[in-house]
Amino acid sequence: MRRKNNLKKLLNLSLLDCTNLTPKLGELDMPYVVCKNIPDIDYLADYSRPGSYHQTQHTCVHFCEYDVHMDGVDGLWNAIYYDVPKWKEYYRERFQGVRYFIAPDYSKCGDVPEAENLYRQFRSRIVSIWLVMNLQSIVIPLVSCANRQGMEYMLDGMDDCEVVAFNAKGPMGDAEQMKIFIDSIKYTVDRLQHLKRIIVYSTSPDIEKVYRIFDYAIAAGIDIQVPDNMLQTRHRIQGRNRDGSNE
Repeated sequence: MRRKNNLKKLLNLSLLDCTNLTPKLGELDMPYVVCKNIPDIDYLADYSRPGSYHQTQHTCVHFCEYDVHMDGVDGLWNAIYYDVPKWKEYYRERFQGVRYFIAPDYSKCGDVPEAENLYRQFRSRIVSIWLVMNLQSIVIPLVSCANRQGMEYMLDGMDDCEVVAFNAKGPMGDAEQMKIFIDSIKYTVDRLQHLKRIIVYSTSPDIEKVYRIFDYAIAAGIDIQVPDNMLQTRHRIQGRNRDGSNE
């Protein structure tokens, strides 16, 4: 056993501590994740703002920010991958008491090799398992893809999920990405037979517009929730200031 542990360290395979705890599914052996029924999430706290992690009783921490803010050399992924006790302890303390997370959103891009997008999804799954293991938190799996090729594997290992999350911030200003995004919603609703709820991260103050993006899911009886967050609140206030409604 000691020799096996030494070899794991020598080969930088500490992530096996996470993958060995869950089945691997699909042609690509994507780690299995699941999220069953949970209370209503009423606030989404930015990863980069630890002071807001306990804003409400059902605050959920999200990672829908630029990767540099949450995936640097001293990020949680590297702490797990290189088995750095100091940094793993740092993240245990940083997230102490956090009950809910949305799985890390390691950005996927349409103009990079698909292997990179696949690897980013794999990393998100590993970190999700680590958060569950070390904090006994609930992690809501994130559905994301940069293109139609990515759509083919984005749900691998998520078959039993009743709750998933989408990041609607990126596609809002890009017509082509929005089309892929809407198709990914339809694909998710059709594929995940147990799906009951979708948590949406959006910074748009026009909540009705966000709901319209999820028309297909709503028609299928899926509960869509768009919890408040810092940027959404800021944009809402700025909008009121521009139209003079708070003067």
